[in-house]
Amino acid sequence: MQNKLYAALDVGGTKIYTVLADANKQIIARQKTATLAEAGPEKVIKQLIATVRQLMKTEQLQDAQLAAVGVCIAGFYDWHNRILVHSPNLPGWSNVPLEEILAAEFAVPARVENDANAAAVGEVSFGAGRNHNNVVFVTISTGIGAGLIINGQLYRGSSGVAGEIGHFIVQPDGPRCGCGQQGCLETVASGTAIGRQGQKAAACGQSALLQSLVSEPAAVTAQEVFKAARLGDPAAQKILHEALTYLGLTLVNIVNLLNPSAVILGGGVTAAGDEILLSLRKIIAEHAVSAAAKAVQLKLAALGEEAGVLGMLALL
Repeated sequence: MQNKLYAALDVGGTKIYTVLADANKQIIARQKTATLAEAGPEKVIKQLIATVRQLMKTEQLQDAQLAAVGVCIAGFYDWHNRILVHSPNLPGWSNVPLEEILAAEFAVPARVENDANAAAVGEVSFGAGRNHNNVVFVTISTGIGAGLIINGQLYRGSSGVAGEIGHFIVQPDGPRCGCGQQGCLETVASGTAIGRQGQKAAACGQSALLQSLVSEPAAVTAQEVFKAARLGDPAAQKILHEALTYLGLTLVNIVNLLNPSAVILGGGVTAAGDEILLSLRKIIAEHAVSAAAKAVQLKLAALGEEAGVLGMLALL
């Protein structure tokens, strides 16, 4: 196994998921760690390094066996200059040369990629996007992002930040986003946004059911909103209708622009499954150009939390 181990890490605002894999991309060890996001980039980078070394130690492996390290991370990654420009969900990350830091630390090639891009590669290589050459992978979780596979190739754009659909402006006078703009899609349709609207509904007495599901209004998340909506709660149903309408119309625009054969939905919010698929399929069918709507399959991601790390392994 000499020089045939690969480390892949998926870094989000709440957790770091680290895996070690062999040359056949078979994961042999994995670990989850809470991200110390508020402590800033220096502390989080130390976490990344420590999780890889800890896994290596646990598996009784030597540094000399490591061939490369790959990291996917939420944020605007300048792929040409190899710099993480900004991450809305990771405070203090501004123009961080993460590849350079990791390559120097481990003395092996390092590669960094936007998390949605990596997940798109993962799903096309191993999951719901297999046998598709034109795919849009959309992740709906703390934020919203997309990875684009066009003619079988990952499309990054001229500076590497293509696919940031979470920052489409859909409500110009809407809530302030972590990117600095107002009314971005992820401020009204992400899991965070759905949870925030649920908290407001519970706090002001609009939803007795939401109040009953949690210990206090601040504890409401998207999961409770979906549950309350399934049980017939009008306030929760209204919150989801608005969020899914914004998301659905965004997908209509993407389908019309790129004419993909598959749109794959991933991220924590998609745990609701058919509730989301049925609503979004209806919006696409009603509003997208007919030929584009008929050509596209709307599917749930198959790889779950493994998508990002498997995508990084494929890229490595």
